[in-house]
Amino acid sequence: MNESLIYIKEPQSGNLVEASLFDEVTDEHLLLWENVWVPEMRAHRASRPPADTPEDSHWDWRRKASAWRNFLGYQSYALVCQSELQGMMLTNDIISARLPSQFGKPIVYVEFLATAPWNRPELRCPPKYRGCGRVFILAAIQTSIDAGYKGRIGLHSLPAAEGFYEGKCGFTRLGPDCSHQNLTYYEMTTTQAEAFRHNQ
Repeated sequence: MNESLIYIKEPQSGNLVEASLFDEVTDEHLLLWENVWVPEMRAHRASRPPADTPEDSHWDWRRKASAWRNFLGYQSYALVCQSELQGMMLTNDIISARLPSQFGKPIVYVEFLATAPWNRPELRCPPKYRGCGRVFILAAIQTSIDAGYKGRIGLHSLPAAEGFYEGKCGFTRLGPDCSHQNLTYYEMTTTQAEAFRHNQ
């Protein structure tokens, strides 16, 4: 397991804070998820109607971990700052691109990406940290580059995250995918990946 030093922003102070990006979600990270992240998400859900709860609040990361560890081609990531789990991501490299300009070429596909409840503006205003999602997209791009895929990545977005992927990351929207719960599918080309990395 490798650890990379990165920086995320603390909105209240405007300062950049050191954080660690790990290229493996470990049992220790899953314990942080269970002991801190899950209770806060449950408390939020209990105070809101079902239609107003986070779309990923039902995700069971321990179950996901037990599944991905049995397969080659999967890579997991955990972001930790001040001993708190700030987010997790799972990617795979077994999917091909759909965009006409890169159709059939290998990509890194972002299977799941989530940030901690306290980092979401819709759950806490202001959020504790900003920039966690961008860190994960940069990690996916770098994984693609390391694999020889030139930064090409793709993902299906939950509805609430579409603005982030399309507006802030610069993905190309390919529209709803009926084979994937009708979620909108996005891809990032080599040029878009380079532009995203340059702007960070």
